[in-house]
Order: sequence, then C-alpha cells, then structure tokens
Amino acid sequence: MRDSSSKTAIDRRSALKGFVTIAGMAVVLPAMGSLAGCSSSKLTGTGKTELIDAITNLIIPQTDTPGARVAGVPAYVEAVFADHFTADQQKDFLDGLAVFDKTAAANGAPGFTAAREDIQNAVLSQLDEARDPAWQWLRDMTVFGFYTSEAATEELAFEEIPGRYDGCIKFAEVGRAWLDRGV
Repeated sequence: MRDSSSKTAIDRRSALKGFVTIAGMAVVLPAMGSLAGCSSSKLTGTGKTELIDAITNLIIPQTDTPGARVAGVPAYVEAVFADHFTADQQKDFLDGLAVFDKTAAANGAPGFTAAREDIQNAVLSQLDEARDPAWQWLRDMTVFGFYTSEAATEELAFEEIPGRYDGCIKFAEVGRAWLDRGV
C-alpha cells in the first residue's frame, strides 16, 4: 500500500496517461492547423498569383505532355508559401517577385504578365544569369512541384523492373528519360 500523504509520488498509470495525452496532442495539433486549408491563400489579393502562374508555365510549358499549370504547380507554390514559409520568408518572396515586373519594364513591357512571351523569356534569362534569388527560389519550387506531381508520370517514362542493361544505346531510340528508381 502506498503512502497517500506523499504529494510527489506518481504511479505508472498516471505517468502513462500523461505521456499518451502529450503524444496525442503532438499528433493532433499540427493536423488541426491544416484544417484551415479551406481559407484563401496568403498570395490571394497580392496580384502575384497571375505572375506565379505565368512564370511556372514558362519554366515547364505544356507540349505533348502536361506543363506546370496542368500539374498544379502554381497551387503548390501558393501552398508552400502559405504553409511552410516563415513571415520573413513570405515578405522576402513577395518583395523578390517585384524584380520580374522591374526587369520586364526595363525591357519595354508594362509588367511581366502583360509582356509578350519573347520578353518574358528574356526576363527569365536575365534573372537566371544574374542568379536572382527570387527567380532561383521560384524555379526550384516549380521543378520540384512538377516532378513530384502525378503529371510528371506522363513526362517521364517509368519502368518498374528494367530489362537488360545496354550501355551503348542511342538516345533517339529511347525517347524521354527512363528511370528505374523514380524521381
């Protein structure tokens, strides 16, 4: 029998109950934060959603396979922005997106989304050469978002169990990239 006058003693049942409660909260609370997913993106109303859509579509355009827009990359970028960027990163990203309009204006266009496609491509080339951080950030998110999407399965040929190894095969015979381990 345990001494009931001791206020610091804890039995195994109480300890387990406390542990399970803490562990359960660690699992449930982050999931509850994602329930706010039905609210509008933090990019909505900034005028940047159209810019992101245009840029991602230029990075991976639709050809005989789906492009970034069809793969949902603009929505992916918005989700990363809203759910994973800190407040400072969000501010830096939004401030960085202004360089696209400034560079387009320097090329004679009223803004990036209003520019002709040749000017848009020139802007992206200039920002790539300058190693602009906003451009690199958006480019990396676009490539990652696309190649981890379901649409990438139409872009890449995937062979679950590869056949024989042939080290001297002409690329024209194989077509698109062939993977044996996924992206």
